[in-house]
Amino acid sequence: MKTEFDFFGKRINIASRTRRRWLLVLIYAQFIGLVIAWFSVYGRSSDSFLIILAFLLLANILGGRSYKRGVVPPFTGGDERERYRRYYAHYVAYKYWDLTLIPALIAVGVRSLPFNPAWHPALQVFLNRLPYGLLVASAIVYFTLPQAVLFWTEGDMEHE
Repeated sequence: MKTEFDFFGKRINIASRTRRRWLLVLIYAQFIGLVIAWFSVYGRSSDSFLIILAFLLLANILGGRSYKRGVVPPFTGGDERERYRRYYAHYVAYKYWDLTLIPALIAVGVRSLPFNPAWHPALQVFLNRLPYGLLVASAIVYFTLPQAVLFWTEGDMEHE
């Protein structure tokens, strides 16, 4: 795991666990903000395209799968300890991942109910778009959680 993060030319020291955890909290807060933004501009292609680019940038920052510049480098073999840590991180990340789909399924069920005409139009739009927002959030969790578990649980490292 890297001890420094290059953010547009500015080097940020992430050797301490506390700094890594704050960075992870900020990344997921931005993911939540992007899901809300995508949810609110749903249907406008140019806005949705910019939000998808922002998702890709955040995924690149976290790294881990195939992004070599991310804070969690992709697995390239390594020693037995590193391999065990990655296997365990995937186990922890995906142990209950299927439960993230239950709110989306419930939202689809609520969406299929006939809307009461007395409901506020904003509530009707919210219930109509809710399943898509929850599915996007589930996809983000699916692709980023193993790296986040590694990032969160790694102890303090020596600065390179």
